[in-house]
Amino acid sequence: MVRKLIVPINDELEKEMSAFPEVDWVEVTIRAIRNCIRDREKIRFYNTIIDRAMAQERKQRSQERKQRSKSSTKKSQMLCALRSE
Repeated sequence: MVRKLIVPINDELEKEMSAFPEVDWVEVTIRAIRNCIRDREKIRFYNTIIDRAMAQERKQRSQERKQRSKSSTKKSQMLCALRSE
């Protein structure tokens, strides 16, 4: 199925386009739309990779904080035990 798309252009752009009557402006527009879609798909793909990497890094930092907290708690318990002796 073919869809129609109305693209408003101002007088200045129309004048510039008329200087190149051999150009199929419909094809140029279709190509521009396809390029835009392709570019956005690439951005989405890379953002997914970046988001996953950032989530993994956050998880790792959280685990490291928990580990430090456990270590700190053990040290505090040992100090309290030494002080009570």
